[in-house]
Amino acid sequence: MKQSALNLSLGALSASLICVCAWIAVPVGGVPMTLQTFGVAFCGYLLGAKRGACAAVLYLALGAVGLPVFAGFGGSLAFLVGPTGGYLVGFPLMAWLCGLASRRKTIFCELTLTLCGLVFCHLTGTLWFARVSGISVKQAFFVASLPYIAKDVLCVIGARVLFHKLRKRHTGMARF
Repeated sequence: MKQSALNLSLGALSASLICVCAWIAVPVGGVPMTLQTFGVAFCGYLLGAKRGACAAVLYLALGAVGLPVFAGFGGSLAFLVGPTGGYLVGFPLMAWLCGLASRRKTIFCELTLTLCGLVFCHLTGTLWFARVSGISVKQAFFVASLPYIAKDVLCVIGARVLFHKLRKRHTGMARF
């Protein structure tokens, strides 16, 4: 029972972290520049693959039912099927891959899995943006993905660095 309460609390706090990271947004073209990728990656690192992905799904569910958790304090099913929905839908797999990465012994494996999660998120986002916007995949990439790649790489690396600093500082910190 104690473990279930802990898991629920950590999942809710992690989904809340993603919400706060979504609210830190700078409008740029059709896709706002947010810190969501930091929040998603950090949740994956902190909670592990399964629970990190569940926290990302919880975040999406909160937004889908209308709570204002998405960028610009938006929330509704329309956000998930709108132009940026593909990026949002990519979050659970990204969190899952970051969770897997956090258990790897080599930095190469860790960064490869983390960046694969980010690539998947950008791929689903670009394809979805192209489909919904009625433009080519190439155009969608240049409009909705390329301007954000450097920021997102810095976000996931920052999440990794913060996670390892916390883990090193709290060497007795059990894996959640």
